[in-house]
Amino acid sequence: MATPALYTNTPSSEVNSPFEVIADFFQSGLPGEHRKDLKKWRHYVINDEQFKSRHGAVYLLSVYEETIQLIEAAHLLLASGNSMMFLSNENITESQIEQERKDWEFFPHNLSEKEILNPLAVIKRFFKRITLKQYKEYLHEWLRIALSDKAVLETLTAREVIEVYDNLRKLYSATWLIHQRKCR
Repeated sequence: MATPALYTNTPSSEVNSPFEVIADFFQSGLPGEHRKDLKKWRHYVINDEQFKSRHGAVYLLSVYEETIQLIEAAHLLLASGNSMMFLSNENITESQIEQERKDWEFFPHNLSEKEILNPLAVIKRFFKRITLKQYKEYLHEWLRIALSDKAVLETLTAREVIEVYDNLRKLYSATWLIHQRKCR
């Protein structure tokens, strides 16, 4: 199967399994680590500073690529009937959530109880106001701005930056829940 043009950053083999992409994302770091990267990236987007890292610009490029792949995988979860059935058929109980809080290295604190019970609802909301294509455009602009010495206000509004940032933080948490529950 050829990779649909919409999923340009996700390898063809992984288009059929968004769970693999999500697993790869969290293989490279826990949600807290990804959030730190996102916060640092946002800093360089909103300030007149050029991205600096001991790993160089390639580090930011890898953060960008991993984030795009995660967004594509989340979009694929919504498009996949099998994934939807798997995720919606789970009967998550309060006792299971309490056990997850105790057992997992990371448990999201930025989701409501409803969102913890149904992380797929977070993904649906993630794409409600902003499309996959728009997220890609926003993050490409973030990358361009972070690698220059100009602040975002020239091309993006503060509201756009905040909305994308907040949505990504929730996406990290929701996909982490999906990943952890699928792996058990």
